[in-house]
Amino acid sequence: MIDFELVLPDGWAQIPTTPDTTRLRRRIIDDMVHHHLPDSLPRDKAGPWRKMLRKELTEATDEAARQGARSVLLPLQEFSGIRLPGSMLVTVLESEDENEDPERLLASILADAGADGTYLEIGGAPAVRVASVIDSGRVRRKAPSWQVSYYVSNPDAPGVWGLLTFTVLTDGDVDAEPVQAVVLLFDMIVSTLRWADRVDVPTEDEVLAQLAPVSVPDVKKV
Repeated sequence: MIDFELVLPDGWAQIPTTPDTTRLRRRIIDDMVHHHLPDSLPRDKAGPWRKMLRKELTEATDEAARQGARSVLLPLQEFSGIRLPGSMLVTVLESEDENEDPERLLASILADAGADGTYLEIGGAPAVRVASVIDSGRVRRKAPSWQVSYYVSNPDAPGVWGLLTFTVLTDGDVDAEPVQAVVLLFDMIVSTLRWADRVDVPTEDEVLAQLAPVSVPDVKKV
């Protein structure tokens, strides 16, 4: 299976969102909730936070699954006392036309993007970055958000593309320094992209069998 790898900072999670990983996705979310909010915490205080975190993770991964993404990246820990307001959808697209010219397709994307588009190389492959401010209606918020999409060609597999799209929420000022810092962090993660051709990919059942049992029996009651 053609896929790519990304280097993530500490405190980030990558959750699979393909149709064949539904049970694994739920299990990972359960483990993440317990890791960040262990049952040693007072139940009356930690319970609402567990519920909120599980809802947030479930909604983000469900949306990624609906959009056909392979996984979603999420920052879970606070940095300098701030929870990073963003997420990234990771998708691999395979064109039916293996003879398509990637440079021509990227040129077309750049032409449509205008001043919002940038040509660059990622992992030794040509790519395009398109950044834009999106209105509140598309993300159900009052404040605008940054949306940045990367289109990355696979130099060893014609017709195979990586599409990485991240959204960074704002309080209204899209050019604020903290907002731009979060955008830069997402950009740095994308810059670590490296293509890989994985063989003997384990099934969902095999991955679940390798995971340690959930330590808290009532995790799903919260």
